[in-house]
Parts: sequence; structure tokens; C-alpha cells
Amino acid sequence: MNLKTALLSILVCFATQSFAQKFQKSALLKGINTLPMPDTGKFVSAFFSTNEEPHTVATHLLSSQVDVLATVMMSSTLGKGQIFAIGSSEYFESKLLSDQNVQKLLKNIIQAASTQPKKLKVAVTKTADAALINALKANKAKVYIANANKLQPKTDIYFLTNDVKDTTQLKVLEKYIAGGGNLVYASPYPYIFKHRNPNKSYINDLIKINALLSKAGIFNAYTLFTAEHAKDSLTLTKEPFYLLLKNILSELAKSSPKATTPTEYAYGIEPTLDLTFSNNADTSRMIGKIKSILSISDSLPIPTLKNPIDISTAAKKAGYQFSKYLFDKSHNTKKSPYFIYPESKSFPGEVPKNAKRSTEIIDMAVKVGSQGLADPYPNYFRLHSTGVYVPAGEKVSIVIDPKYKTQYLKAQIGIHNDDLKHMDNLVRSGFDLTRSFELEKDTTTVFSPYGGLLYIRIPDSSSLQSISIIANGVVKAPYYKLEKNNLTEWASIKNNPAPWTELATDKIILTVPTYRIKTLENPESLLKLWDEIMDADADLAIISRTRTHPERIIIDNQVAYGYMFTVWDKIVAPNDESCEWMLNEKILKEKGSWGHFHELGHRHQFWGLDMDEVSEVTTNLYTMYVYDKVLKKGLYNHDGIANRDEVKKKVINYLQNEPNFEKWEKEPFTALCMYIQIIEHFGWESMIKANKIYREMDPRKYYENQLSNEQRIDLWFTSISKATHSNLSSFFEIWKIPVSKKAKTEAEKYKTWIPEEFSAYLPQ
Repeated sequence: MNLKTALLSILVCFATQSFAQKFQKSALLKGINTLPMPDTGKFVSAFFSTNEEPHTVATHLLSSQVDVLATVMMSSTLGKGQIFAIGSSEYFESKLLSDQNVQKLLKNIIQAASTQPKKLKVAVTKTADAALINALKANKAKVYIANANKLQPKTDIYFLTNDVKDTTQLKVLEKYIAGGGNLVYASPYPYIFKHRNPNKSYINDLIKINALLSKAGIFNAYTLFTAEHAKDSLTLTKEPFYLLLKNILSELAKSSPKATTPTEYAYGIEPTLDLTFSNNADTSRMIGKIKSILSISDSLPIPTLKNPIDISTAAKKAGYQFSKYLFDKSHNTKKSPYFIYPESKSFPGEVPKNAKRSTEIIDMAVKVGSQGLADPYPNYFRLHSTGVYVPAGEKVSIVIDPKYKTQYLKAQIGIHNDDLKHMDNLVRSGFDLTRSFELEKDTTTVFSPYGGLLYIRIPDSSSLQSISIIANGVVKAPYYKLEKNNLTEWASIKNNPAPWTELATDKIILTVPTYRIKTLENPESLLKLWDEIMDADADLAIISRTRTHPERIIIDNQVAYGYMFTVWDKIVAPNDESCEWMLNEKILKEKGSWGHFHELGHRHQFWGLDMDEVSEVTTNLYTMYVYDKVLKKGLYNHDGIANRDEVKKKVINYLQNEPNFEKWEKEPFTALCMYIQIIEHFGWESMIKANKIYREMDPRKYYENQLSNEQRIDLWFTSISKATHSNLSSFFEIWKIPVSKKAKTEAEKYKTWIPEEFSAYLPQ
């Protein structure tokens, strides 16, 4: 190499290095210690990386309920040019541009884009705020408006604050950046969300410019969040590995990677990998690298009860998840009606090949609307059972009356829709096993690679009273409806060949594996008992026994959360001995089923009005009420409250060991003892009267406009004091439940009451 060549190489290296550092974090944040968030109530959007080029510049907590950071500012390269992406155009409007640090950021952007001492030519959109134009001119930039994204020659920086939908304009913009131009992009998502049409799908809101940004490894997600308080600021120093693809891959490639929380995986690693797979070709170097790190093969792992799959680390979770992604893509599983997942044979199970496929006319009463409980959002589509099954890999046609085509009906195959990827191991497929289809035509073909019971989903706001459909190619399932079917019919129904069964009333539906009902002789008597249980819960919750829709208990081979869990549209319980108890009238009457009763209690709690600390306490009031009023077994039916003496011991133990509110809330059965003391002395009527106060307030009004926890504690105190006609100030003080002076004053008109065992704990 001669001297001229060597010098040229050095110059090239310096030029490349200088170019690469234009929009790097150190240059952009030079002299800046803090950057503000937009005002509370105003949104910013998040960015994810889809290759290894981007750098994180600034982050912020996603929300106070989700302890993960999200990227608010990100930079990257595209060809010879640079992109600096910001999560809101608010940073280029008057309010934030009046902040000295935002002004410094703008100055740093201009200086970073400068290659030589000259007056920069800067383009802005026609919607650019006047404050931005003035600030740019104050920094000696020559500013012009780029109509229809038409950039003048030798434009140094383009400040873009809206979407670019035209593909030709996107190509021109890409050419500009790749040729050495600088794009400063401020997300329009906060504006789009604020002005969106609520009657249209969110899909209509998605920006097109991601097609360009993703080539630089940047993806602007429709993930919005706000400031936590009035003077909230961005985080400029903390960059956890889960925010950037290059750091994720570096970490997952280690033999002992960092432990990750479920939220870090769900909100950081998973979406980053998901977007990377969807924005890079399967044959690309990027995808090849990921497949190697995650040990992704061409075959699909099949978890079963006998052969569970370990997904206890982030690398294993991602490997399992994206093995399926690539498998689905290569087999076109979403569009192929005849594809069958191998794991479907073990769960949800297969239909015998010789089982009769038939055409069924199915009439359904429409059961929708709120019944005063914590029901889903108003445009929720509620499941309606059909009593038939769609075998995996087979076409079924659904015929509807033309008058239903505008009623927004949907068909759903399967009921097991829980994502299990947060678990440490899997005994069944860890994905949503359901498939949904819009019923917008006279005849709709539906299919599923898993198979499952067929449901019709009807908007919860529907005014329909009943519907009728025709299903061709289905298999009959064991489906017994109280007051519709009889025991003579059951002898035949129980032999229907589908692998899943439903036992239904107007109040509750039990979805169970078919083998569980083979020895069930009297579903009528069993379901009448379950109706009594539901009526008891309704009585205590102060709602009508005549329900607008039934609650659902669904059995699963793998429960997504805890032993059992409850959400607004279902209860999920395990396929173990408790399922046997649930279906055995004799056992239910003798022993009850605390777990199922407990979960039904969750459905009837006063969400929005109960204080934070009692979510696992007041649910057991419903459990106890069922044991007492339906099963006639009194109050004490759990090891945690075995009998009256044990309850007293638990109370004394609490009071003699530095009692405090924090300890009270962490011990649900100790907290329950407080309620038991009231019930023992005043009877269940005290709880019913207090609940009437809550019901008259309509808890649904407080789901979004929440009372403070202090207000909810006061509400419980004043309600139960009124219900018992007693001043319970001393009672609450001894239990260490903090009640305001104002609330205590309201109870002074009543006579003081404390249980006898509390006398020694009264303040002297």
C-alpha cells in the first residue's frame, strides 16, 4: 500500500465514522441532562427496532402498572443518511419548544446534520408549527415547506410530523435519506388517536411510513402512553437490554443470560422479535442469525402432558414462539382449511374419523348485556353455544338469514384462547387455539387447524332476541341445556362423539372434556344445584337472579394464571380432581368446591368500589355464603377458617404480633376474620345491607373514574356502620384499618360495637 492509498483509507474511515455518529445519542444529548414529557393527558408513542442498526436515545416508563421502559426517541442509519425518530410532534410545537432543553436538542440536531460551515437548508411539512419554523430560523437555517413531501435539491434536514401514505413519495423520501439526507420524524400517532373515528377499526389508523422506517430498523408502534405527573421527564441514561434487538440477541446468545420478568418479555423482547420477523425476509441474514441463536428448527415442538416443553428462559420462550411463526408461514396455516396441527390430537383432542358429519339447524336465544357485574366493554362479542363441533382441518359452512348480515355476527371455533408463553413449561400448545370469522355473507366457510366447539359471537349491545343458523359438516357435541333437554335425551346426548361437552343453564355453562361426563347420570339435578349456587351469589351481590347472560367455567389442561383464574368473560379451572368434584352433585353437597365458588365470587365482587386490599377477601364472602345458604354447612369450610376457635386464634395472633394495615392486607384469611366477626354478630343481613348501598351507587360508574383507595376504605366503613347501626370506629382501629376523621364522625350517631374478644385491646 502506498502513502496515497493509506491516507485515502484513513480519510474513508474517518468519513464513515463521522457519518455514523451524526445522530448518535452522545451528539443529540450533548449538554442535556433532562428532557420533558408532554403535558399529562397528551400521548407519546413507542419505537421498536427491527434490525441491529438503531440506537435508543430516550425512554420512559410504559405505565405505572407496567414496570418496563419504552423507547420514545430512537436514531438509525439508512444508506448514507440518518433518521432521528421522536414519539410525538409535541416536541416541535410551542409548549415544549419553550423548554431550554428541547431548544438544545433542536440545536444539537442541526449541528449533528452539519457537514460544513454553511446555512442549512431545512424542509418542514405544511402542518409544521410556527414555533418550529421560528426556532429553526433562529438557528440560522433556511426553512421551506415541502408540499407533498417534495424536497428541494441539497436539503440537509427534513422535519416530518405526519404520515406518508403515497408509495411514490415514500420511494422519493427513501432515496433522499439513502443519498445522505437527514430525516427527523415526529410520530403523528398521538394526533391520529386523539382525532380517530371510534366507529372504525384501529387498523385504519396504522401509519404507512413504517414501510420506510423499518428499512432503517425503526418501527413506530401504535403503543401510546402519557406522563405520570405534571413535571415528568424522559429517562436519558437507563437503557435495559430488552429495548434493542442487537442487545436482546447479544443477551440471549449467552450461556447464562440475564433473568427477565414476564413484563419485560411481553412488552420488550416479544414485540421486538415479532416485528423483526415480520419486517425481514425469512432468508435474510438477520432472520438466519436469530434462528441460530434461538435454536429454531424446521420442526414444530409438540408439548403434551406426558412430554412437557421447557420455556423457562427468554431464549426458550422466543425459540418456541418463533418456531411456530415460521412453521405457520411455511405451511400457510391461516389460509389452509385442511391443515391440522399435530398437537391438536392431544389438546383439544381429535374427533373420531368415523364420527358422523351432519347438517344442523341451530336456534339460539340471544343472551347479551350487562347484569351489573364487571362485564366486558360495550362492543364485546359474547359467546353463544351451538352444541356442535368443528373437526380440525375440515371445512364447515355456516348459513345465516340475510337479515343477520348487518348484525356483526362472528363464528368462533374453540374456546381455549389463553396465551401461555409466560409459563415456565407447557403441557399443551401455548397459543390461542381459537379461530374467528365474520358472518357477513349468506354462507361463510369456517375452519380451524385445532378444531373446537362452534360458537356464535354476538355484540353485547345487540337488540336481537334470537337467531337461527344452519351449520354443514359439523359433529354433534354432548350439549345439555337445563329445561330444554331431559334425562331421556341425555342417554343419547352423552354419546355424541365430540371431545368437548357443555352443560348449560341460563345462569352458568360448564365446558368440560367429554370423557368427564361419561358416568354422569343426572345432569338435570347437578345443574339445578349450580343454579342455586348462582342465585346465592346474585342475592349477595344484589343483582337479579334472572341473568342477562350465563357465566362460564372452562376446563383447561393448563391454566394460564394460578390454580384457577377469573376474568370478565370466563373462569378457567384445571382438568384435575376439582373438575370431577364440579360435576359430582353428591360431592358438591358433601364437600362443596371452594376453588370454583371462590372464582365465582370474583365475578360478583364490587370492582371499582372495594378497597384495593380485599380482592382476595370479599370474594370469599360469596364462597362462605354458598356453603352456608346453599349447602347448609355454616361459615367454616376451609383450613384457613376451620372453626370459630381457629378464627379467634388467628385474630389474637394478628393482634399480638405488631398488627398493621400492610400485614392485614397480605393475609387474606386473617382479613376475612374481620368480616366473619361482623357476620357472627349481625348475620348475613349486615353484608346484604352494605352491598345494597354499593349496588345503588352502580360500581360500573367507577371503573374508569375511580375513587381513591382512601375513599373506598371510608365507603366500606360508613356502609357497614350504617348496615349494622353501629359505630365501628374502635373495631376498625383495633384491626388497624385507616379510616378518615370525616367518616368516623358519620358513625358517631350509632352505638359503639366491638366483639367481646377485642375488649382487652381498647385504648386505655
